[in-house]
Amino acid sequence: MKDEIDRRASYTTAVLDLFLSRPFAWIDVRTLAEIGGFSGWRTRVSESRQIVADRRAGSIQWNKQIKASAYRYVPVPPKSVPPHSLVQDALPWN
Repeated sequence: MKDEIDRRASYTTAVLDLFLSRPFAWIDVRTLAEIGGFSGWRTRVSESRQIVADRRAGSIQWNKQIKASAYRYVPVPPKSVPPHSLVQDALPWN
């Protein structure tokens, strides 16, 4: 049983790594099936979605096309620092 759990986790890790290594790039289902397993790729995408959401690292989106289905990872944009706060931090009396 432990071997089966480890095998499934490794597929999920592989799919998650694929998404994280290619932000904003659409990944077709054939590629996901090769990485996540023919019968289990949807589960691996779902598990990857949950991991990304739990980490508040962005989202995994579906292109909503049934015949040419694809998914992509969209990271959370970095927080920008307002320009005035940079100036205030640089002032010698702050």
